[in-house]
Amino acid sequence: MLFFLDFIFVMVCLLLVFMVVITPSQEQGIASAFGGVGSDTFFGTKAHQHISKFTVFLAVSFLLLCVAINLKVMGVKKGSGSIMEGTGSGEKTPPATTNPPLLPPPPK
Repeated sequence: MLFFLDFIFVMVCLLLVFMVVITPSQEQGIASAFGGVGSDTFFGTKAHQHISKFTVFLAVSFLLLCVAINLKVMGVKKGSGSIMEGTGSGEKTPPATTNPPLLPPPPK
């Protein structure tokens, strides 16, 4: 299941990058990089509407897949109200002290 989610996640990431690159801007979009010819008809006359909707769909899919993969990897702990639960009785313990290694005296 995790492999399938990872595969779909990578596909959504690649598509999202592609859609952001081809999104037309005020300066004719990516078609201007190829001379600007046919910038309005590169993907059709109303392509910017479809591109925008598909980009939003991919962005929402990206976020949902992030949450799904995180829940799948970490597991959902039921009944856990706090991240500090189970860390001890609340008493402070002194920090562990380590003795530094003894160094030989400097030469005279």
